[in-house]
Amino acid sequence: MSRVQFALRNPQVLTRSIRQGLAALVHDLDHDRKVGEVLVCGNTVMHHLFCGEDVEPLSHVPFESPAGDAREFNTDELDWHLGPSCRVRFLPCLGSFVGSDILAGMVTLDWTRRDALVALIDLGTNGEIVIGNRHGALCASTAAGPAFEAGRIRMGMRAAPGAISRVVPKDGEFACHVLGARPARGVCGSGLVDAVAAALELNRILPSGRLADGALELQLMAPVSVTQADVRELQLAKAAIAAGVRILLDRWGATPDQLERVYLAGAFGNYVTAASACRIGLLELAPETIEPAGNTALRGTKTLLLNLSHRSTLIEQICRMTQHVSLASDSHFQDVFVDCMGF
Repeated sequence: MSRVQFALRNPQVLTRSIRQGLAALVHDLDHDRKVGEVLVCGNTVMHHLFCGEDVEPLSHVPFESPAGDAREFNTDELDWHLGPSCRVRFLPCLGSFVGSDILAGMVTLDWTRRDALVALIDLGTNGEIVIGNRHGALCASTAAGPAFEAGRIRMGMRAAPGAISRVVPKDGEFACHVLGARPARGVCGSGLVDAVAAALELNRILPSGRLADGALELQLMAPVSVTQADVRELQLAKAAIAAGVRILLDRWGATPDQLERVYLAGAFGNYVTAASACRIGLLELAPETIEPAGNTALRGTKTLLLNLSHRSTLIEQICRMTQHVSLASDSHFQDVFVDCMGF
């Protein structure tokens, strides 16, 4: 939404920046070889910015845009200088804030051949969820906020040297793992989820989310601590994801135990501890069904790039079988969201 608001005030600035940034990456890769095609996927906002589409419909309810289809460019239009025969294609979005990165993820998981009910969840500021099988799929996006990337967390940081990335309860205290074998200087998203899960086990946090015994913060490893406000940020984020999953399962007519596998995509999803995610109620699922899936967007896009003969058919099939559910207009969302806030 920050990008959307900036783009509304400064039309074309982000479009130029994104196209130039990708151009530099592509030119670094080509090494003077003849490039015939570039295939791009991304979330809906990045799709619109790259393609030069108006982001205004994405700035307000119902957050729907008529411009989410696939787009094709020649390199002169983008000022990429890859030769007149090269084509640049951006994959289509699935609806609202569910972009082509999720479509590519469904390709990675071979969604169109799955009989069992599965889920793909991309845990980020914009949490994207897909539930279904080869007979169909329901997708939704939910505004989880930046807590999973440690945004708005007092001592939050990305997963870099000095970040606490793992926390477990040990002998009544917090045992922390710090990336890079360096002194702790902050906590990343996976560490925050672990820390709250460990605090619940140690009775340092109440089911309401309030710190126990009137504490103002939880000391993890000096000088890093987690505050009451940090816990509230995580509650908002985890409630948004949990509520989205509940509503999609209800629309499907299924229960959590009917999900054979739940795939977590993205950097945060790849490193979060499944048991901790379940303990705090981020995922109201059996931990053994949860599987980190890594960068499904990249793998799916490569699959499509190298499968020209079946690409259009596969994309059309996924788009046709996937129904977008608007959580913003769901009359039950707020009640479910509030119910998911507690631990």
